[in-house]
Amino acid sequence: MDVKNAFLHGDLEEEVFMKLPPGHPQVGDSKMVCQLHKSIYRLKQSPHAWDAKLSTALEALGFTRSLTDSSLYVRLNTNDNFMVLLYVDDLIITGNNSDSIALLKKNLQLQFPIWAFEVFPWN
Repeated sequence: MDVKNAFLHGDLEEEVFMKLPPGHPQVGDSKMVCQLHKSIYRLKQSPHAWDAKLSTALEALGFTRSLTDSSLYVRLNTNDNFMVLLYVDDLIITGNNSDSIALLKKNLQLQFPIWAFEVFPWN
């Protein structure tokens, strides 16, 4: 799965200010700045903010972050076993129950806009 504009979903934990963007009506006033409430691309805090947002979402769905690999999330139940591997804005989801995987994808789509994805059976 690929999250659309992943870095734009992160919430900033500290105050971040930037110059007014080109085209803003008051761009000529050199004393005016914008305060950011959400992360944007090219901001050094953006990767951390996105990681925190996704981690919170996965933990709310019962996943635990691996102690040895921070990009791996695991959820082990008596009936279902899942693993989610994160690479920037791409999620690789695997598990032993395709219905539960589909439900997980729907839950993630409620929180983040997701590009179309393919399901590849293991059989």
